[in-house]
Amino acid sequence: MSSVKTVSLVVLAVAVIVGSTGCAAYRAPVMPPSAMIITSIKAPLDIDLDKTTLGSKKGTASSVCILGLVAVGDSSIQAAARDGNLTTINHADYEYLSVLWGVFARYATTVYGD
Repeated sequence: MSSVKTVSLVVLAVAVIVGSTGCAAYRAPVMPPSAMIITSIKAPLDIDLDKTTLGSKKGTASSVCILGLVAVGDSSIQAAARDGNLTTINHADYEYLSVLWGVFARYATTVYGD
């Protein structure tokens, strides 16, 4: 097999592996577009926004993924509420950053309330 074919197969294999990791994909009620090189988006986590007030406090919690191999953190709504000292949550947003199709990824949850 020629070296060009070998390199092509290795690149394809790495792309498939990174693309199939949990860090390379996210799911939420609102799905903005994403890209392979850099994705940096913010969107709501809830879809019932009728008469929603944000409140006077906010808290954020996040998790990161490196190389699609290691993922750490607590991006739960509970952790975000604890960060902002909230007892009532009125609204939640998320922020997603991915560099080079998940080589580095960060997911953050932000909650608003009182």
